[in-house]
Amino acid sequence: MVFTERVSAPRERVWDTIAADPSTWSWFEGVHDAGYGSAPPHGVGSLRAIKMGDDVYRETILAWDRPHRWAYRVDETTAEMFVALAEDWRVRAVEGGSEVEWTFAFEPSPAGEAIVPMFPDVLTGVFRAAMQGLDTHLAQD
Repeated sequence: MVFTERVSAPRERVWDTIAADPSTWSWFEGVHDAGYGSAPPHGVGSLRAIKMGDDVYRETILAWDRPHRWAYRVDETTAEMFVALAEDWRVRAVEGGSEVEWTFAFEPSPAGEAIVPMFPDVLTGVFRAAMQGLDTHLAQD
């Protein structure tokens, strides 16, 4: 599933904030107890862990192409709705700021199959709220 939203900050600032230590992700509602699990400098192969709601996600960075692409796969999660999950974030410079494209790729578990029809609407709301939070966060810096 692919989602796109605009942010008023320049591409480099947007990318740097997305790729930053996830403990700074106050702009993405629900992310807590998060951080890189490997020493800096971070890049391809770096490990991250986040807790979102009650679920924990352990991730490996797959793409670190500043300032336009950042991607990871989830190596392990307590979320019972996924067998596999990866995200690809792309940031483009546009007039007046940036455009963020978020690809959310997943294979649902048998338990997750029932909620797949709801994913587009739910993830649209999640991503839109996150980008509004990111826009507000970057405007305060």
